Amino acid sequence: MEKKEIQDLFERLKDLLLVEKDLIVKAINDSQAVDQLNKVVEEKREVLLKLANYNPEDFKGFENMVREIQDLSKSNMILSQANLKFIESVFDSIFENASTYSTEGQIKKQSSSIINKKA
Repeated sequence: MEKKEIQDLFERLKDLLLVEKDLIVKAINDSQAVDQLNKVVEEKREVLLKLANYNPEDFKGFENMVREIQDLSKSNMILSQANLKFIESVFDSIFENASTYSTEGQIKKQSSSIINKKA
C-alpha cells in the first residue's frame, strides 16, 4: 500500500508541475493565473511535505519519475527566472535610476525615464 501512496504523490506532483508550467507562462499577462499559480505552489508544498515523511529507500523503483519531476522543476524555474528578468527589464526601462556615479565618484542626476520625460 505504501508504494501506491508514493506513486500517487509523485503523479500528483508531476501533474501540479505541468499545471504550474502553463500558469507561469500565462501569469505574465493574467492576474487570475497568478492566483491559480499561488494555489498550485501551495498544493505542491503539501505534496512535498507528505513525501518528506518517507524514507529514501521507500523511493526505490521511482527513479524515472523522480528524474521527470526534476526536469519539470528545472524547466519551471527557468521560465520563472525569464519572467522575472522580463518584468525587471520593463521596470528598468520605465523607472531608470535617478542618479549614477561618474568615474570620479561624483553623483550625476538623470531625468531620462519615461515618467520624467515630457510627452
